Amino acid sequence: MVAINRGKLADVSSLSTEDLIEIMGGAKRMLEEDESDMERRRRLDGMLEELTKQYPDQWAALTESGDLLIATSLEELRTKFKELDTRPGSNVIEFLDTNPTRWIF
Repeated sequence: MVAINRGKLADVSSLSTEDLIEIMGGAKRMLEEDESDMERRRRLDGMLEELTKQYPDQWAALTESGDLLIATSLEELRTKFKELDTRPGSNVIEFLDTNPTRWIF
């Protein structure tokens, strides 16, 4: 298994689960981050209808610090993330699709 940390690849396949959890800041921190990510997802989901009306077929993101970003492309969004120095993987991203594909299972 390969992990990315601050833009560098590292082989972590020889590490135990406990070691990986410790490297990631411990189980408590991981759970707190997961809960924080879910809360941002819920917040963005609650705004999608209105954002899609305001910014049709654009990209929306909610950063870890609560900033709402709107961009016309993923590249533009990536530039905004870099300008704000957001932590990779900490942003919730959604395409504001005016014609979404309906899935039937």
